[in-house]
Amino acid sequence: MFFSLNHNSGLPIYRQIFNQFRQRILVGELSVDQQLPSVRELSESLKVTPITVAKAYQMLEVEGFVETRRGLGTFVSSSQVKNSNTVKKKLISPAIEQLVIEARSLELNEAEIQ
Repeated sequence: MFFSLNHNSGLPIYRQIFNQFRQRILVGELSVDQQLPSVRELSESLKVTPITVAKAYQMLEVEGFVETRRGLGTFVSSSQVKNSNTVKKKLISPAIEQLVIEARSLELNEAEIQ
């Protein structure tokens, strides 16, 4: 599974992992009941700590995107509805958030950002 992590973006790595999983789930790239890589597997492949991946998985579970099945792993949940305006807003939200972070790092004022 390919992830694009930017260590210089200002956005925490766990949040980048969360955002990428969320987007893949919302657009149907990851299907209901599909198993996610284990925390250990993903942390090794991304070269990040298991705590970072576990935090992203925990956020995904709190938001209802995944569910953890004791002894089996983490799976995509069926509770997310696809193709609604809410989903579309959730998809664009990380990009807007990143844009605002980058704009502030360039010292743009609020009016310029808007």
